Amino acid sequence: MTGTRNFTAWVHGDETALRYGGTPVGLPTGAGCAAGNRLVDAYLAATGRTAAQALPADSRDVIDTALRLRLHEGRR
Repeated sequence: MTGTRNFTAWVHGDETALRYGGTPVGLPTGAGCAAGNRLVDAYLAATGRTAAQALPADSRDVIDTALRLRLHEGRR
């Protein structure tokens, strides 16, 4: 997976990211895993891929696809 420069913030939250010189992304401590799981679940549902098939996917594609799905569902 590419695009992991904000890994600490996404997984451990903004406070930890700031402590280690990272950029905050708007997540409290501990929320990163839950947020990531929801994004990946939405991506897998939208693409029909398995988790194993999605491993080489670019993180930007995963996030964009998940957000498009979420926006589409919100318009129903």
